[in-house]
Amino acid sequence: MGRSIVLWAYLLAAKRARPGVSRPRGPRPQGRVIWLHAGHGASLTSLGQLAQRLAREKPRTSLLITAEGAAPGLEGFPKETSADVLPPDTFPDVRGFLDHWLPDLAVIAGSDLPPALIVATHDRAVPLVLVDASVPAAISLGQRLKRGMTGSLLSRFARLLVQDPGSARGLRLRGAPIGRVEIAGRIEESNDPLTCNEAEREALAELLQARPVWFAAACPEAEEEAVIAAQAHVLRLAHRMLLIIAPANAARAPALVERLAREGWVAALRSADEEPDPEVQAYVVDTEGEMGLWYRLAPLTCMGGTLLPGGSGRNPFEPAALGSAIVHGPHLAPYPDAYARLAEARATRSVATPQALTAAIAELMAPDRAALLAHNAWAVTSGGAEVTERVTQAILETLAARTASAPEAA
Repeated sequence: MGRSIVLWAYLLAAKRARPGVSRPRGPRPQGRVIWLHAGHGASLTSLGQLAQRLAREKPRTSLLITAEGAAPGLEGFPKETSADVLPPDTFPDVRGFLDHWLPDLAVIAGSDLPPALIVATHDRAVPLVLVDASVPAAISLGQRLKRGMTGSLLSRFARLLVQDPGSARGLRLRGAPIGRVEIAGRIEESNDPLTCNEAEREALAELLQARPVWFAAACPEAEEEAVIAAQAHVLRLAHRMLLIIAPANAARAPALVERLAREGWVAALRSADEEPDPEVQAYVVDTEGEMGLWYRLAPLTCMGGTLLPGGSGRNPFEPAALGSAIVHGPHLAPYPDAYARLAEARATRSVATPQALTAAIAELMAPDRAALLAHNAWAVTSGGAEVTERVTQAILETLAARTASAPEAA
C-alpha cells in the first residue's frame, strides 16, 4: 500500500491526541459482530433494510450500527441490533471503541473515510468494506494533493462498492486499487412484498372475475368523501367497478358501511364474513394482515392519508412491490423519499386536491395506463432489492473469507 506524508502527519497527531469523554456502551453480543457505519450520504432506512437482509442470511451474527454525533435510532433494524456513536478520529478513542465491540467486519456506507479509524481497524486484521459510495467523477486540485492519503486509505478496504460508473471513475482517480472497485448500484429503500393467503386470493379473484377494481388504502375519515365521490363518478363509466376501501381506523368500518347503505350504495363488510358479490359496489375491509391481498387484487391503489394534511398513510412501496398502480395526493409524510423515487421513475399519479382524485381514477381505469405505472413502480422496488442482495453477498463473502482464517470471536 502506498505511503503518504499527509496521512503520516494526520496519524501522528491522532496518536498524540488525548482520549475524549468516555461514553457508556451496551454489552458486546456473543459471537460474530458485523459493524455498519452510516457515513455521509448514507440512508439509515436503506441500511436498515440491508441489516434485515444480513440478519436473514446470517441469523447467528449480531449487528452494530453507528453514526456521527449521536447513536442512531434502531427503527427498521433487526431486533437486538446494537447502536453506538462513532468515536472521535483519534487512536485512543478508536482503540477504546474497537476493544469494546471487537467487530469481525467493518462496513462503511457513504463517502466518509476517517483515517485513524480505518488504519486502526485494518491493523487489527478486521476486513473493511465500503458500500453505497458516491463520489464525483472529477477531482479537484485539493483532492489531487490528498490523492496519496486517500489512495492509501482506500487500499485498506477489501472491497469498494460504488453506486454508478462515475463514482467508480472518481475512486480510481483518487487512488483506489482498480481491481477492488465494483459498481453495485445505489442502496435504496424497497419493500419485501407483503404476504397473503393464496387460497383466499384465488377465491376472491374468481369471484371478482374481470370486474375493474380499485383500492383506497388506509383511508382516513376526512378523505372518505373524496373516495366515495370518485367511485360514484367511475360507476357511471363502468357500472361493474368495485371499490375496496380499508379505513385508516379499522373500528370505523361498520359505521362506514352504514353510511354507504344510507346513501344508497350496495356495501359489504369483510369482518362480517360478507363477500364482494357482483352487486356490491363498495367492499369495506377491516381485517388485520390482509393488505397484501388487496394490493394483489386491485390494479390501482389510492394511498390514503395523502389527500389532506395531517394524514399518516402507508409506505407506497407496498403496492409498488405487488404490481398495483399508485395514485396519491400532495401530503407525503412520513414517506417523502419513497414517493420522490417513484415520481422520478414515473411510477405514480399525483393529484393536487381531493376533487382531482375523480379524474385520476377515471383516467387510470384504462388498463394500459395503470399497467405502465405499475410496471415502473415494480421496477423501482425490484431494482432496490437487487442492489441490497448484491451488497449483502459482498459483505458475507468478505466475512466468510475472514472467518476461514480467524478463530470464532468470544
